[in-house]
Amino acid sequence: MMRTNDPSVIEHRLLELAYTTDAKITAPVLAYYAMCSIEDAEKVLDSLVTKDRLQMEIEDDGTVVYVFPDRQKLKPREPGPQTARAIIHLPPAPVVVRREASPGLAAVLSLFIPGAGQLYAGRVVGALLWFLVVTAGYALLLPGLIMHLFCIVSAASSANRLNASMNHQLALRHGAV
Repeated sequence: MMRTNDPSVIEHRLLELAYTTDAKITAPVLAYYAMCSIEDAEKVLDSLVTKDRLQMEIEDDGTVVYVFPDRQKLKPREPGPQTARAIIHLPPAPVVVRREASPGLAAVLSLFIPGAGQLYAGRVVGALLWFLVVTAGYALLLPGLIMHLFCIVSAASSANRLNASMNHQLALRHGAV
């Protein structure tokens, strides 16, 4: 279980605690069982008291105990076919065929149209920015040529990064990493 501060999760765990154990329900006990802070447990318990779902009692030693009226101990649910749950059938996820991006092709594309290599490698924003910067740089001729060369190198690098990312994702899926 993970720590939570969600009141609905805490309330759900409170119900499990109340109906599957004989434990006295106090804020620290609920906080331990629900894996939340004592303050969050107190908020949920106090909220249920104000809604008349729980009763608050104070023991002789000053301990605040929360009581469910007519509390009964139930058997914990057994996961399996007996448990009625909504089943949602989703269509299978589309299979995405990933291709390796060729750094050489990305460089050639950017040679002809600045940013086309980045677009080929899947970097749409980068493609647009390179196109705008190189086109604006051609207004001054030399900066445009220099920027165009950087654009070509960047396109090849983008293709290499795409390939490395795909290989890493495949390795993660197959447990090789």
